[in-house]
Amino acid sequence: MGRRSRGRFTAASVASVAALLTVTTATPASGANPTADRSHGSKTIKVTVTEGTSMAVTATSGGETIVMDLQGRLHTLAGSGGTAHALGDPFLDPFWPRLSPDGRDVAVQSFADGMFHIWTVSLKTGAAKQITSGEYDDLQPAWSPDGSKIAFSSDRQGGADIWTVDVATGRVNRVTTATTQESQPTWSPDGKSIAYVRDNTVESVDLATGALTTLVPNRTGALAAPSWSPDGGRIAFLRTESGARRLKVAATSGQETAVGDLTDVFPFPPSWISADELLYAGNGKIVVSKAATGETRQVPFSATFTLNRPVYDRKDYDFDSSRRRPVRGIVGPALSPDGRTVLYKALNDLWVQPVNSGHAKKLTDDSFYEIDPVWSRDGKKIAYASDKAGTMDIWVRDVAGGQERRVTSLAGAEIAPAWSPDGKRLAFQDQGGKTYVVAADGGAPAEVLGTRSAPGRPSWSADGRTLALAVTAASRNQIELVDVEARTSKVVETAPWRSISVRGDDGPAWSPDGKWFAFIMETTLWVLPVNPDGTPAGPARQLTRKPSDAPSWSGDSKTLLYLENGELRTISRDGGSSRAIQTGVSYSPEQPKDRVVIHAGRLWDGKSDSLRRDVDVTIVRNRIVDVRPHRGQHPRGWKVIDASDQTVMPGLIDIHYHQQLQSKFYGDRQGRLLLSYGITTTRSTGDQAYRAVEDREAAQAGARIGPRHFLTGEMLEGTRFSWEFSRPVMNERQLDLEFSRAKALDFDLMKTYMRFPHRLQAEVAERGHRLGVPTTSHYLNPGIAFGVDMQEHLSGPSRWGFSFSRNASQGVMYDDVVKLLGQGGFPLSTTIFASSALLADDPAMVEDPRIKALYTGWEQDNIVAELKCAQGTGPCGFLAGSAAGAKLAVEQLKKVLAAGGTVLAGTDGPIDNPAVSLHMNLRTMVKYGISPVKTLQSATLLNARALGIERDLGSVERGKLADLMFIDGDPLADISTLANVRGVMTNGTVHYVTDLLKPFSGMPAAASPSKLAAPEPSEEHHTH
Repeated sequence: MGRRSRGRFTAASVASVAALLTVTTATPASGANPTADRSHGSKTIKVTVTEGTSMAVTATSGGETIVMDLQGRLHTLAGSGGTAHALGDPFLDPFWPRLSPDGRDVAVQSFADGMFHIWTVSLKTGAAKQITSGEYDDLQPAWSPDGSKIAFSSDRQGGADIWTVDVATGRVNRVTTATTQESQPTWSPDGKSIAYVRDNTVESVDLATGALTTLVPNRTGALAAPSWSPDGGRIAFLRTESGARRLKVAATSGQETAVGDLTDVFPFPPSWISADELLYAGNGKIVVSKAATGETRQVPFSATFTLNRPVYDRKDYDFDSSRRRPVRGIVGPALSPDGRTVLYKALNDLWVQPVNSGHAKKLTDDSFYEIDPVWSRDGKKIAYASDKAGTMDIWVRDVAGGQERRVTSLAGAEIAPAWSPDGKRLAFQDQGGKTYVVAADGGAPAEVLGTRSAPGRPSWSADGRTLALAVTAASRNQIELVDVEARTSKVVETAPWRSISVRGDDGPAWSPDGKWFAFIMETTLWVLPVNPDGTPAGPARQLTRKPSDAPSWSGDSKTLLYLENGELRTISRDGGSSRAIQTGVSYSPEQPKDRVVIHAGRLWDGKSDSLRRDVDVTIVRNRIVDVRPHRGQHPRGWKVIDASDQTVMPGLIDIHYHQQLQSKFYGDRQGRLLLSYGITTTRSTGDQAYRAVEDREAAQAGARIGPRHFLTGEMLEGTRFSWEFSRPVMNERQLDLEFSRAKALDFDLMKTYMRFPHRLQAEVAERGHRLGVPTTSHYLNPGIAFGVDMQEHLSGPSRWGFSFSRNASQGVMYDDVVKLLGQGGFPLSTTIFASSALLADDPAMVEDPRIKALYTGWEQDNIVAELKCAQGTGPCGFLAGSAAGAKLAVEQLKKVLAAGGTVLAGTDGPIDNPAVSLHMNLRTMVKYGISPVKTLQSATLLNARALGIERDLGSVERGKLADLMFIDGDPLADISTLANVRGVMTNGTVHYVTDLLKPFSGMPAAASPSKLAAPEPSEEHHTH
């Protein structure tokens, strides 16, 4: 079992870093297989900046030398200013730099080994040394006055406490033991006390007696980053009030006063460089202020970043083929109790598959959405979830006779059924993460476990007393055991400091005999011996060495079924060789055979600054073959779509969408909803992989109505995480498995998340480019320097609690970010959550028939609540935005555009309002100053370019795929008309909004008061 590397950076690691950053323009050797390695090295771009965002600074006594953390990279600078020079390893990922009293070393908290630990870096050589280690986050270092110890905050005993570490020996000592959170230590100049932040106060502890003293009391505004003065009589700190973060100084028993005039002081301790002078950073600048008078001078600097931007060929797409291909999107496979048959979902239906033959057959054959099939213990019944009655409910089917009955009918969604051993009860979950038990014949469900964040599927103990399910606990995926009768629960680990890979289908699956859990850990299959109540009875044992997912048991508890890179396999509980099961299920991408002429009254082609009038778009099969002035007559047998009173334009692309996040709850609604708002393409930025592949294959095969889907699997993440579609990666060996899986399932993107180490992120980018696949993340630098392709969000969640892309207190990008994004060829997705504030401009939007029919009930409640927030008539939720916030976001995007950068429209849906949020993003961009053409291109042409398919999508021109939308109005004159969708064409097939709504409510006969409702374009077969 591998583990992350620990300790110092070795010569080999430095060499590997250098290799990754080396500029190369070599091309593949003549005759090389172009699919073997699509990478052609990189090109070098140098960007010089004179401002910093979220920049931390520290200095030697007297201020002769400054060390700053600029864009996640240490730099040194003369105290008088000038050119900054990079210091140390580019993958050190330093934070909170503090210079030692002798000025020789800088202490940082570093994420180099996959957890935050205290490291020191030599100012002379740049060599890094790890001081603390372990499965803990050690944060915010502060030197003792004699330089022998470093104080820090750590969660080593659960909550945050203050600890010290001996620099020479590495021995740690706990200083505070309160149940509250203590953080951000600063040492008194006599070395006898340590001050820190607790409950918005600055408190100090006497190291000899333990006596506590309040130095700065709790007042209005958040307090942070204290720094004790050299004379011991004052504390400098930061306080945030009315959106401004300012530097303040207080006597240790007196009134606090503001210092300097910066209103966006970055959230790090200021450095006392003399008895009265403080060095700190804010508003993009480095400054020195006098504590007594506030007199301030700037320390000018410039720093040059060398960016090695990737050059590689993108993966090939065959959008025209009808060639049959094997199904890889197998979801939730379940082995029958007798071990002879497999039940699973694929191509939008449930299938049964004999283990010993490749003759699978459909159990269902309809357009409804089915998920989570499971056998009863006697093999006579199957339970699953389906939206065939309008919402996701639990259904039970008799295997022999095929009779079905609906078991649940709650107002929300019910999914993830699990049979009790006696077959009399079913456990299931709802969209809020609650777990219930209901009689298998129906009745009132009983809640047995309250809300959990996206829990995994429940599994029963052999005696029917306990349920086991994966939950997030201590930032890991662990097992919660629920006493069904007592309604009590407890959490147990799979293995120390380890996680179940994904909360969902990766276990724990309880063996029928009650003696084992099966689950996926570190991307492979494991079993854990357990007691009857589910508590571990020994260590976990690894069964497979290749990528594994979705385990289930045979009735005798001797055999396990699982997925390996899109194939079904079985293996003995005791290990040994595994056996493949041939499904024989394949599909052919649906391709139209029609010849179509669209008579467009207005056409926006995706490239022009204006509309063309009275145009014919000619389509053969799925491709546009001509765009020319309207002729009036067309050949016999051609289908004619009369859009003479509409605008025809490219379909919209949402570049940041988590399509599987709520797919279980939305069911068939989701794809229809997206199309009804003109969204013909989505790109996943993190989803459960097999669900995503099934969604793509079902849409390609015509088995599900929905947009084109470019997918990735789970976000690659570190060992602590929260999202159910995060996948913890421990080391390079596991990364090998992840890329084997990504290649087999044909990912379109690699996504790395908050706590994924930079050195592994560089490796992901390099490996992805060999496959022609891009990598994206939340981070700007060093990702932009070592080959990551783009950044998600203006500033997304980060492991540091702040962003190097945009200041947290005021949402401002400074010159360093603007120049890097503008000159570095590093696109940025919008995800303007604050755009919901623009609902106040169009309140009728929430009454639109599409919302009423295709939004789930809880999403309808959410969007109505956001409207009330925007109107000032109701409370605002966590993600609700303001008009001021929306305007500020667009101001930052305008800076990027003016600097030559690229902005791509994405929403983070369905976290933000699904489908509607893309229109709100675009409306916000136009309202606050981005031209309609550039705005529309951010959701069409530019997104197609970012997907590597500009030759196929993004504009209306000869040779492009026929992915189009028909709208009422002129979006170049009024961007809100973009939502007046009458219909869409995807891959040459037309879907009218009325038809998209019919399965769930139908279009009301009376016209909706919403201006977005409109009839579909007329269609006829032209016979002239």
